[in-house]
Amino acid sequence: MGYDIAHRGRLSHYGSAERKRFTSSLKKIRSDTDLLLEDIEAYHIYMAAKITEKVPGDIAEVGVYKGGSAKIICSAKGNRALHLFDTFAGLPRVDDVDAVWPFYEGKFAASYDEVKAYLASEKNVHLYKGLFPDTSAPVTDKKFSFVNLDVDTYDSTKKCLEFFYPRMSPGGVIVSHDYLTAPGVRKAVDEYFANKPEPVVETAASQCIVVKV
Repeated sequence: MGYDIAHRGRLSHYGSAERKRFTSSLKKIRSDTDLLLEDIEAYHIYMAAKITEKVPGDIAEVGVYKGGSAKIICSAKGNRALHLFDTFAGLPRVDDVDAVWPFYEGKFAASYDEVKAYLASEKNVHLYKGLFPDTSAPVTDKKFSFVNLDVDTYDSTKKCLEFFYPRMSPGGVIVSHDYLTAPGVRKAVDEYFANKPEPVVETAASQCIVVKV
């Protein structure tokens, strides 16, 4: 049986009809908005959303940008609520540990109204504008099955893990982007999980994955 390779991130089909459908859907998302993910990173998010459908809890994403990854999650989340958090003003602060090109304060700014319009057809999606966790009040009593983090910096990653990890259901998945490319993200993740039972699993791309035990 043959296989196909996607043009970004080497997503192999290996005859999988589901992967072929995903690749087609991803192509549409790329044509609609700016998606700063390799194909394989996008598929990791899709699969994490899909396989956690049997895990109790909502889904959250911090670092929405223009809504492309949220659109991917919506295609696999089922009836679960999706809570989306972003400053929509770009990175709030870049410390020395985060100062790697192209990170700077205000980088990755996006329009709240445009993202809201882009996701308007999706059901049970909630969008929160502002700096997380200052915007977390509506979800402080929630449990989570899947959390996708794309916040780029040490301080933001640390605060997200401090908030979400205690609220993850067993079997829930945390994915963090830029674990291998942003030193602040890696430092925050490694420090936080140093005394936790869960291993931090590097992906073939730039993400890491943690499954709550």
